[in-house]
Amino acid sequence: MAKIILNIATLTSLLLSACQSNSPAELNEKNQLKVVAIENENKLFDIKFTLLKNYYVKNTFTKLDNPKIETAEKFNQVFGMATTMGKNGKPTTIDFSKQYIIAIIIPATEFSTSIDTISLQKNNQNQIKLNYKLTIGQKQSFSIRPFLAIAVDKQENGIITVEETN
Repeated sequence: MAKIILNIATLTSLLLSACQSNSPAELNEKNQLKVVAIENENKLFDIKFTLLKNYYVKNTFTKLDNPKIETAEKFNQVFGMATTMGKNGKPTTIDFSKQYIIAIIIPATEFSTSIDTISLQKNNQNQIKLNYKLTIGQKQSFSIRPFLAIAVDKQENGIITVEETN
């Protein structure tokens, strides 16, 4: 009789543990939920921006410590206005109460150089990434200080990173 009670107790505990363990379908569903959660964390959203035109990098400027410029004072230390004749000759208007600037400035060069925005995206962790393309052309008889500057709405705040892509 004691053997039967032990066998029933063992059988009962095995049945209970089997009922509590996850079935392969349940495990697969949990793993899919984890994958979806990770994908949602890493999902990227495009951010609207305005390309700044008719500005130049001042000769007195040396190095940009952070690509994010949040005040007119800091912006004016780095950039000057390059107003030209014609309909589109005025520099792009910036409202620092509503916008901040992301800038990329490379050292002076004698080569025709352009910096083009590929994308500006944000993930769910408030990380903003600016992807850009650097195109270097032919040698010129003068040097230039190539830069890219964009205005972004302050609602799209986050940690800024910039990355050159091919």
